[in-house]
Amino acid sequence: MSSKLIFGEDKRLLSHPDLNFTTLVAGKENPVSTFYYVQIKSVVVGGEKLNIPEQMWNMSADGSGGTIVDSGTTLSYFADPAYKIIKEAFEQKVKGYQVVKDFPIMDPCYNVSGVDKLDLPSFSFVFADGAVWNFPVENYFIKLEAENVVCLAILGTPRSALSIIGITNSRTSTSYTTRRDQGWDLH
Repeated sequence: MSSKLIFGEDKRLLSHPDLNFTTLVAGKENPVSTFYYVQIKSVVVGGEKLNIPEQMWNMSADGSGGTIVDSGTTLSYFADPAYKIIKEAFEQKVKGYQVVKDFPIMDPCYNVSGVDKLDLPSFSFVFADGAVWNFPVENYFIKLEAENVVCLAILGTPRSALSIIGITNSRTSTSYTTRRDQGWDLH
């Protein structure tokens, strides 16, 4: 997979009908912090808003926690309590595929032998300012061809309150503006 970096205005991206923007949230004053924080309001799996307290996504007064966007992170990682709710929602909504037990690292995983078109639940974020980020299934399920298995590409962070939107933002055109907001659309 490759991508390009454009400085200046990308007219194609700016005119795309599915382009959304959300405000970037300031992190704790730290001269070495290079993260882009966003404010998630809710998470939706298979059309259902999950019961995750909004403060789960917020940065605490001491600067810990919050949600960052990091295109270099291989998977997506969410604060453990939120992750457990998201994982459980997928486990309840994925139907028709045999569960693959004891697969290393990722869970849940499903056997998709002989399946041409995957039928998996939708996944999206709703941000505090109303923007919605809908992800294509390839951004939150990884297909391991040799094993004919798909696995949820999201893990928990048991020792941290920080959440990282990693692989879920792949195959997405992202725009950072001087107004301190971030835009995206799928390409």
